[in-house]
Formats: sequence, structure tokens, C-alpha cells
Amino acid sequence: MQRKRIWAMMGVVYVVIAFLLVLYWMARMTLIRGITGIIVFPACGALSAQFFNQAWIIRHGRVGHVEDPDFQEPEEPQPGWQRDAALGAVFALLTLLVLAMGVREVIAWFAAGGAAGHT
Repeated sequence: MQRKRIWAMMGVVYVVIAFLLVLYWMARMTLIRGITGIIVFPACGALSAQFFNQAWIIRHGRVGHVEDPDFQEPEEPQPGWQRDAALGAVFALLTLLVLAMGVREVIAWFAAGGAAGHT
């Protein structure tokens, strides 16, 4: 996958989140508190995807040949991809933790009646 597509998908996720937040604000005339985790998780997910993509490119020997249709992949996996795969796994774990934290904060805000009294 091209690197630009990963970041474009992250941008689409941010547009959807912003759209939903604006819709909620227009309906309730109040902002949701504690959404830091939900706002940060697309960036962490994009970084994870970027590292996994780079690890795949290195492992398959396609550095500099990503879009070349006549490129022949080597028989053996190329060295040096493990670092990017490990960083991708770290950011994938961070993505899940940040998303869980954000969902927990939003649920706690709604349970505490954060939107109560605002119409």
C-alpha cells in the first residue's frame, strides 16, 4: 500500500469524528468531555500501519521498487524488517489502549450525566 493512502485514510477517520462531534454539538449544544483517546487513536493506528507497511516493503525487497510492475521479489526475506514490525506492534497496542481509554472516558462522562440538563 502506498504511504499516502494510509495517511489519507487517517484523514477520513478524523473527518468522520469531527462530523459526528459537530452533529452532537448542534443537537445538544454541549461538547463531549474526555474524548482525548478517541481523538488520538487514528494517528496511532496510522503510525502502526505505516510501520507494518514499511516492514513488508523491506522484507520483500521492494525498497525503491514499490510501484515497479516488472520487479522480481527475492527468494529469501530481506533483513532489517524486524525493527519496523516491532514498532508497528507497539503502536498497534498503543492504539488499542488509547481507544479503550477514550471509550471508557466517554462512557463515564455520559454515565455521570455530563449531557443532562443541556437540551
